Amino acid sequence: MNIAIAGAGLIGRMVGWRLVRAGYDVRIFERTARNQPQSSSHVAASMLAPLSEYPDCEQTIWDMAQSSMALWPSWLDELQVPYAIEGSIVVAHAQDAALLGKFKRTLSAAGLAGVRELSSVELTEFEPELAGRFSSGLLLEGEGWLDNRVLLETLEDCCGAIEYETAVEPHSLKADVVIDCRGMGADEKELRGVRGEAIRLYAPEVELRHPIRLMHPKYQLYVSPRDQHVYVVGATQIESNARSPMAVRSALELLSAAYAVHPGFAEADILELNVGVRPAYPDNLPRVQWHNGVLCVNGLYRHGYLVAPAISNCVANEVREACRYSLTASQ
Repeated sequence: MNIAIAGAGLIGRMVGWRLVRAGYDVRIFERTARNQPQSSSHVAASMLAPLSEYPDCEQTIWDMAQSSMALWPSWLDELQVPYAIEGSIVVAHAQDAALLGKFKRTLSAAGLAGVRELSSVELTEFEPELAGRFSSGLLLEGEGWLDNRVLLETLEDCCGAIEYETAVEPHSLKADVVIDCRGMGADEKELRGVRGEAIRLYAPEVELRHPIRLMHPKYQLYVSPRDQHVYVVGATQIESNARSPMAVRSALELLSAAYAVHPGFAEADILELNVGVRPAYPDNLPRVQWHNGVLCVNGLYRHGYLVAPAISNCVANEVREACRYSLTASQ
């Protein structure tokens, strides 16, 4: 059976990989050049943080996150993608302590396991690089990160044939099943853009082992580690679909946040200043739905990496059912 996928972002590649493994012939069409990725999945910090997202997400996202977290380790091991699921840390400056307290109370009220309050001493024991910088913090067990760039590059070799610089209209594609994974490139009036900004740093003086989330009145800021002293510093969401370059104010805020977490970032090299726009529906929930014979997958908001395995399995199930129906109808 032949599968055509429009869009070679995270979901397009993940779905392609799962379908290739299942024996389907997959072709992916991507409008951008191979060396000029524009998808938000290329920019993302790719943190795997269900507890961190719980206060602002629907039960549907939480359920998909739980099933996805059960799948990620084996999938990433198979693909040989660097990752760590050893917990993340949430901290706040003294003036923002009320925000940290509210965050903790929300998780506690929900009765969620894996939330542990850390004193200054315990914080130092768990993440020595934070010694003396915060009076307390929260450890969110079972959270972590994956290397999105390595994942996307690895999937490129096993998700089917990708035809770059090929803009397509999904309804015009000829295949047994057509899947639209174009994100913001899809022609859907309900979609809105949620801008994400991230800075990649090379900081040889910093040895953070866990993702760090810094509570802030305007938005949550994070520092996510990568191998070889590379870190992604960003903000979780900005309600805007603007793709303009990062402003000086945003860069200063992000760099100041990184420095507040660890002064070693003052000597870091700035590798990239990145902007991505993530697709979201009004309810901030992803949709996998058929429209005029095309399976449309969109609206992953800021939860793309967190729920990608669950979404990929959902799409794969839809494809299997469509192909089974097609075979039955032809007999």
